Amino acid sequence: MGQHGYNHGDIGWTQLNTMEPEKTIDFYAALFGWEKKPAPMPDYHVFARGSEMLGGVTSLLEGSTSSQWIPYVTVKDMDETLAKLEALGGSVVAPPAPLPDGGRMALIRDPQGGVTGLAQYAQGPSKC
Repeated sequence: MGQHGYNHGDIGWTQLNTMEPEKTIDFYAALFGWEKKPAPMPDYHVFARGSEMLGGVTSLLEGSTSSQWIPYVTVKDMDETLAKLEALGGSVVAPPAPLPDGGRMALIRDPQGGVTGLAQYAQGPSKC
């Protein structure tokens, strides 16, 4: 991801959860010219354009039956954002977990049922 995506409120990463991650990333690579990068963890495939990482593809979330794109919105302070989320009637789907750069990510649900991700990055723009 480039410099855009590192400001509070930016959509800085996107992830596709799907039944067949390997076939899916091959499809998007052919469609858009994205490149597959080495997986940072099992069952996770990163796509990029040149040295700029754009997002990832992985297996469906537990309990899901169809593919879904999940945007990750950048936040300055994960704990502060989660407290505000709950005060506004939202809920945490997956609690904060570590990112490879030392930051943290979480999944949240808004009061209307929409799921999105939060990402608090420890470093600047990612290059692969």
